[in-house]
Amino acid sequence: MSGNWAMNLDMLAQEGVINFDAPSYVMGQKPRYVGNPKLKDMQPLHAHVPEAPLIHHSQPEVDEFHHSTHDKNFVKNPTWKKWLFGIVAAGTLIFGGYKFRKTIVPWIKKAGSKTGTFFKNGWNKFISLFKKKP
Repeated sequence: MSGNWAMNLDMLAQEGVINFDAPSYVMGQKPRYVGNPKLKDMQPLHAHVPEAPLIHHSQPEVDEFHHSTHDKNFVKNPTWKKWLFGIVAAGTLIFGGYKFRKTIVPWIKKAGSKTGTFFKNGWNKFISLFKKKP
């Protein structure tokens, strides 16, 4: 096992969170100390124990999420990518139109005539509502 976990448990004992030699208990060895090792000769750590950082004043009282309101655009694509996509998309449409012109042109003419007939019939029906019947 690594020595990190033992040092962490010794720090807990030094600060009075636990009151026994936890690493020796886990490993099944004779305890190095009993109680809180505050005495200089019984300290498990020879280095300075770092202090806990102070809470900043800007830290919230409650655990909550505040999204930034100034960032409206989640995806930040550069301008060159937008232009490149536009060119590729336009090129694909032009190439597809050229390649399938023999099937697209007759279909458009057919659809156009059907659409024209639909609107023409609809208009005639609408006008007939206002005409007097003999």
